[in-house]
Amino acid sequence: MKGQLVLKNVIIRLKLGNEPFEKISSRDIPVNIVWSGEMTESMSIDYTDICEMLTRYSEKEFDYIEELSSDILNTLMEEYPAGKWKVTVTKPFPQVSLKIESVLLTMGGGSYA
Repeated sequence: MKGQLVLKNVIIRLKLGNEPFEKISSRDIPVNIVWSGEMTESMSIDYTDICEMLTRYSEKEFDYIEELSSDILNTLMEEYPAGKWKVTVTKPFPQVSLKIESVLLTMGGGSYA
């Protein structure tokens, strides 16, 4: 049977931005994670373990949301290779010429194994 696990708005505190002033202090970055795959009795994905794994990104620095999203996606696919993953990183109130509430980037990968 197929199933899906969704972790919505996991908050990771880190420095994010290409400009030096964006990295003066850490900010809360919401991350959504979705796993889809075959559910078996022997295979389970523990969201507590995923959250613990994501703590390695706390207080780190990233220039772009693409870099952060890619790093998280690759880590999840290495740790849990069976199934498909989607990672969405949100950057609240980015510093651009117009006022924007947030920018979101979604990346996906993996396969049903």
